[in-house]
Amino acid sequence: MASNTFSLTVMSPERILVKNQESKSVLIEGAEGQIKILPQHADFITNLEAGIFHFDLQSGGPKHGVISSGFLEVKDGSVTVTAETLELLDEIDIERAKQAEKTAIDELGRDVTDETHFNKYQLKLQRALIRQQAASRT
Repeated sequence: MASNTFSLTVMSPERILVKNQESKSVLIEGAEGQIKILPQHADFITNLEAGIFHFDLQSGGPKHGVISSGFLEVKDGSVTVTAETLELLDEIDIERAKQAEKTAIDELGRDVTDETHFNKYQLKLQRALIRQQAASRT
């Protein structure tokens, strides 16, 4: 008989949000679009992009949040999400996200030809907008 859950771990360098908890599904933003993981999913590994994530724990129900870049691995009935940063929706400070958006726009508006500088603030702007979008859903 096939299992209707899988073991889920969601972590960043700062914290472990979920460790080896039974989950029914994960919906997350991959490099090529949204990825939905259900029980019995084939093994694979992929890059993650900044975006909103959802997972539904067997005990504790659904959780929603935002992540920045990272990796997703499905292996032997376990799913591991490793993100650079992650926040649950109720942890998002909208005013801080708006300030981050303003700072990023200001930096992108400067006459700087450094590609590293541009890429850094482009990602910061993307994360700030995603955080605001996610928080407005609550």
